[in-house]
Amino acid sequence: MTKNQIKISIAVIMLATLFGSAFRTRAYPPFLQRAQKFGAKDCLFCHTHPEGGEGWNERGQWLIAEKERRKAEAVDVDWLADYKEAEKDKDKDKDKDKDKDKDKDKDKEKVKPKEKDPAQEKP
Repeated sequence: MTKNQIKISIAVIMLATLFGSAFRTRAYPPFLQRAQKFGAKDCLFCHTHPEGGEGWNERGQWLIAEKERRKAEAVDVDWLADYKEAEKDKDKDKDKDKDKDKDKDKDKEKVKPKEKDPAQEKP
């Protein structure tokens, strides 16, 4: 190979790498834009990594399972309308409320005046 061929090969490789990484990181902005109506602010809405890609949190795993359940070719972000995270949060809130009620009951018991033991009283 001549020096010019080597320079051209290096330039082509660098450009391919640059464009390849640009397309990979920008492949799913439409997903994020569509998911914003469901509360998404970034890729962490469904992914475990800020840049997206492989590694999904509970919501992302649900979408993948939903794709398989529906026998779809690709994930549809609009399925998030059926995601029931709110019910899980309600259950957690109910548990928190139960704990608060228990704490209130304990506080009431602490406030009750103690009855005097007649054996301890001096005549």
